[in-house]
Amino acid sequence: MDKKQTINVLVCDDSLTNCMVLSALVQENFHAQVSIVTDPRVVLEKIKSSKIDLLFLDIEMPYRSGHEVMKEIREQYLIDDLPILIISGKEGNSVRNKTLAGGANDFIHKPFDPEEVVLRTRNIINMLEHHQALISMNQRLEELVKQRTEELELANDALIHTLARAGELRDDNTGQHVIRVGQYSKLIAEKFGLPAKVVYMIEKAAPLHDIGKIGISDRVLLKPGRLTTNERKIINTHTAHGVALLGEVNSDIMLMARSIIESHHEKWDGSGYPVGLTGESIPIEGRIVAIADVFDALTTARPYKVAWPVEKAVNIIKEDSGKAFDSKLVKIFLENIDGILAIREKYSDKLLVETILA
Repeated sequence: MDKKQTINVLVCDDSLTNCMVLSALVQENFHAQVSIVTDPRVVLEKIKSSKIDLLFLDIEMPYRSGHEVMKEIREQYLIDDLPILIISGKEGNSVRNKTLAGGANDFIHKPFDPEEVVLRTRNIINMLEHHQALISMNQRLEELVKQRTEELELANDALIHTLARAGELRDDNTGQHVIRVGQYSKLIAEKFGLPAKVVYMIEKAAPLHDIGKIGISDRVLLKPGRLTTNERKIINTHTAHGVALLGEVNSDIMLMARSIIESHHEKWDGSGYPVGLTGESIPIEGRIVAIADVFDALTTARPYKVAWPVEKAVNIIKEDSGKAFDSKLVKIFLENIDGILAIREKYSDKLLVETILA
C-alpha cells in the first residue's frame, strides 16, 4: 500500500462518542477515510459493499457481540486479510487471548489512550503496507514467469518446427505437410473432446511424427514406384530412428511426440507397425495422427507420386474405417471435413511458394 494512499477505516461501537473519538484520532494522524456504525448487524454488509482496509470493533454491543461479528467475518465469509483491531473496556488476559484467538490482529483498552491508539494503528497500517508490497512483488514475479514461459514456449515451438521440417524437406520441398498434420490432429482431438492441454501437446508434437525419415537413405525414401519387401522394411525403421533421435528428452511434448512416432503407423486391426497393436491399445494420439497423416500424404504431391483428389482420399479413409483407423475418429474426421479442407487451403504448398516468390 502506498503511504500516500487513503486507507478506508470502519469503526463499530455502540457508543457514538467512542466512534467519534477513534475517528478523530485516526484522521488526525493518518491519511484515512473513516466510516462509523453503531449497530454491529450492519458491519458485514458494509464490508461487502465497500473497500475496508481496517476495522475497529467493540466487543460488548447489543444485538451481536464483537466476537460473533469477527467469527462471521473470518469463518463464514472467509475474509482473512482484513485487519481487525478490537476495542474493549474489559481487563484481563483471558479476554485479550480469546479475542486474539478469534482472529483479531490487536487489542485496545477503553477508555482510550490516544498514544496507544495511534501506535497500534500505525503497526496495523505498516503491516498492510508490507502485505501490499508482497502482493505487488508476487504480481511482478508472476508476470515475469509468464513472460519467460511464453518465450520458452516460442523457442520450443521453433525448435520442434525446425526438427519436423528437417525430417520432411527431403521429400516435401515446402515442409507444409508437418504443419497441416499438426492442425488436422488438433481439430480431430478437439472434436473428440480431449482436454485442452492434451490437444495442445498433440498439435505441437504431431509435426514430429516422421522425423525418423532422416535416418532413411534417399535411394529408398525417394524411390518412385512400388517398394520391394526389403525396402519397405527399411522405411518402417523410421519410427525407431525417430524415437532414438529424440533421445531421453522427457518434456511433456517430447513424450507425446515419442508416443506419436511409435504409434501412428499402427492399425486398428493389428496389421500396422512397428508392434502390431490393435484397437484402443493404440494411444489415442497415434490413432488421431494416423488419419491426419494419411489424408495429407494422399492429397500431397511428392517427387515420387502425384497428389490424389480430395474425394478419392476421403473415400480411402472411409473404406479403412474400423480396419486401419478408429471408426469413431473417422466419423469425427468426416463430420469436420470442411474444417479439414480449410486447414489444407490455409497451409497449402502453393500459397507458401507464391508467398516466397512474391
